[in-house]
This record gives sequence, structure tokens and C-alpha cells, in this order.
Amino acid sequence: MKNTIFYVIISVILIVLYTIYGATKRRNELFDKNKQEEIYQTKQNLKNFVDVAYSIIDSNYKNSMDKNYLEKHYGGRLKNIIDVAETILKSKVEKVENGKLTLAEAQAEAIEIIQNIRYDNDQGYIWINDTTQPYPKMIMHPTMPSLNAQIMDDPKYNCAMGKEQNLFIAFVEMAQKPGGGFVDYLWPKSTNKDLTTDVPKLSYVRTFPAWNWIIGTDFYIQDAILDGMEKSKEELRHMRYDNGIGFFWINNTDESFPMFYMYPIGSSIENIVLAGGQLDKLGNVIKSFIRICKEKGNGYVNYTWDKPTLKTPIKDVPKLSYVKLYEPLGWIIGTGVYIDDIDKTIARQKNFFYQQIKLLIINVLVASILLIIFISILHHVVDKYFSKPAVVDSKSVKKETVTTPNTPQQVGININESLKFAQEISKIILAEQTKLLAYAISIQANKAAKNTDDTEIASNEVEQLAEKVHYSVTNFQEKMAENFQKFRH
Repeated sequence: MKNTIFYVIISVILIVLYTIYGATKRRNELFDKNKQEEIYQTKQNLKNFVDVAYSIIDSNYKNSMDKNYLEKHYGGRLKNIIDVAETILKSKVEKVENGKLTLAEAQAEAIEIIQNIRYDNDQGYIWINDTTQPYPKMIMHPTMPSLNAQIMDDPKYNCAMGKEQNLFIAFVEMAQKPGGGFVDYLWPKSTNKDLTTDVPKLSYVRTFPAWNWIIGTDFYIQDAILDGMEKSKEELRHMRYDNGIGFFWINNTDESFPMFYMYPIGSSIENIVLAGGQLDKLGNVIKSFIRICKEKGNGYVNYTWDKPTLKTPIKDVPKLSYVKLYEPLGWIIGTGVYIDDIDKTIARQKNFFYQQIKLLIINVLVASILLIIFISILHHVVDKYFSKPAVVDSKSVKKETVTTPNTPQQVGININESLKFAQEISKIILAEQTKLLAYAISIQANKAAKNTDDTEIASNEVEQLAEKVHYSVTNFQEKMAENFQKFRH
């Protein structure tokens, strides 16, 4: 009896140790998997956010190169400027009709006024050419007076409408349409040092039939690109996610002079080289962004950074960023998140696990104690009701022990069989409870992610496992009842 209880206690200790070992191993696998899934999901979110920012920049850039878009968004301003010039010309025509001015005087006065009109920081102007065939003649060009009175037939002007058409012939064709028209072409752009050729430009032209003049104005498409860049910066500057915590930045691609073109939470460090003193750390981070974009075009960068809080910043918190190169502008777009929250989530899951494993161990201990009590009662019943004394044969010299069909030895065999069966049941219960624990943790994680479909599936599996454990325990009870009936007979 004492030996049996001793072996049961040893078995319980081993089962508990095995439970802790198996559950801990399963826990580590589960938490490692959860952490990898969290990191993967975080990476996907960062990539998706940057892709959205990238598409905004790409859309603004492509619009700045699209003639239809430019006509729609810039055409109105150009038309208004030509309206001013046309009003001046009409006033001079009226004076000629009234006899106040001769035609030559009126045209000279009109040219004098129009050539002095400037806009867009003195970059915008109005020119006048005529409708002479086959090539028009320049009447007045305010920034290149050497062109005045020249026939515009030089082959270098074959640069219009994307088909090498003579620019001034294109002006005449488009100007004579109702309401005038737009012409895209290449034209030198004035700089502080020299002229830069082959710069895209868009002009609006309109005919003035009274004098057979074409009046036009234009702007460099590069200015539209710059406008688009500023528009993109402002849009990204105000974009937020993750309850306003997440933001985007834009940095350059020159590793020798790392800088932010746009940094919404620190505009004071925009467009300055991040080197020297406290800026070195930030400059080194930007260099890592530049390197990975030059190598792959995009990628993830792990580093540590101070995390702001309501009280004092937390030093050197792990952070993960995703960056992507926008090659046409030489921009790197990026965003990042602190990943210490993932560790906090895993810590909460671990705490939940410890509570569950503690409950599991208690259940195993309680079940084992009940098993010991049951075995003790069973031994007591067997010793009291089923043991018989040995029978001595008087005719024989030797004594022999005669046993009944239900001797203690046979009962012991039945008990051992029941104990073996109990051990198997304990293993099954242990294994299934461990699975139940794993699914319970999985359900909790799924609920946190609001994954209702996976939660429903996991719940169904938990119910099936619970039924399996219940079925195993019921069989154990029936087996023990069957053995007890054998003892009685």
C-alpha cells in the first residue's frame, strides 16, 4: 500500500515537471511565432503607409508633366494675363478709330506697355509675334530683344508639340482656334550664370485679329514640378496614422550631406546638413536610409531612438523604419514605429500564460490527490472483503497456499492495470490541457487583432478537445467501476 502511494506521488511529481517542461517549450514556440507575426504585420503596415505617400508624390509629379493637367490648373492664370494684354490692345485700337492715335503710334504704345508687364517674381512675361506665312516674325520679345523683327525660321525652333514642329507656326495654329490654345515646347531658361537649353515650357497664345498679332505668355514646366514637390511635402507633412503618432518624412540621397527635405516634427532641421554634435546620430540614421535605398530601392532599417513620453523621453528604444526611393526627384520617403510595444504585447501574453499554467498544475495536483485517495480506499476495501487465509492439506508434508478466484494477488493485478490506465489517462489529460492552453492564448491574440474568423475556428477546436478530455475521463471512471465489480464477485 505504501509503495503504491509512493509510486503514485513520484508519478505525480514527474507529470508536473513534464507539464511545466512541455508547456514552457510550447510557450516559447508560440511566443516566438507570435512575435514574428507581429513584426511581419508591422513591416507590412509600414510598407503600405509609405506606398500611399509614394503614390501621392508620384501623382503630383506626373501631373506636373501632363499637358492636360497643366492646362487645367495653370491655364486659367495664363488666360487672365493675356486678357490684360488684350485689353491694352483693344484700348489702343479704339484710340486709332477715334483718331487720337495713328496705327503706328498705337502699336508702339501697346508694345511699350506690354513688354514691361511681369509676374511670378519677374519671371513671367508676354511676347508678340505676327501671323506671316510660312514663318511668323517676332514683333516683341521682352527678355530676348535680339529676336525682334526676325523671321522665326531657325531649325532650333523645331521643338514644339513633341513632334519637332516649328514653335511659331504652332503658335499661329493654336492661337487662331476659338479661345486660343496651348503649346508645349523646349526653350532656354535664364539663370544667374547662363542659359540652360532644352527646358520644357507651356505657352498660352491668342490671336488679335485687328492687327494680325499673336500674343502669348508661358511658364516653365519645371516651375510646375517645383509646385508639385511643395504640394507633396505639405500633403505628407499633415498626414498621420496610428492615432496621430505615425508620420512621414522625406530625406535626400547624398550620403555625404544627409538632410531632411521634410520632417514634420522638427521643421527647424529641414534642409540643413545633419552633421556635427547632436546631429551626428540623426545623420548616421539617414545615411543608413540612403545606403539601403541605393542598394535595393527600398527596405527596412532597425535602430534605436529616444521615445517621447508625457514626462521624459525614454532613451534608446528599438525602432523600425521603412524607406523607399522616389528616383525622379531624388527623394527618400520613410516612416517608422517604435517596436517596444510588440515586446509589451508578448509580456502580457506571457503573464496570461503563467496564470493558465498555474491553473493547469493545480488541476493536475488535485486530480492526483483524488487518485491517491481513491487507491487508498480501494486497497482498504480489498483487504477487508476479498482476502482469504491459506488452506493446509493434512495429507501433505508441505504447506500450499490455495487462492480463490478473487485473491489479493489477482486484485493487485487489476489495480496495476487500473493504475496503468490512470497514467495513460493523465497523459491524455495533460496533453489535451496543454493544447487547450495554447488555443486559449491563440484566441486571446486573435481577439486583440479583432480576427473574428480565426477566433471562431479556434473556439470550435477548443470545444472538440474539451469533449475529448471528457470522453477520456468518463472511460476511466467506467473502467474503475468495472474493476470494482470484479472485486466484489
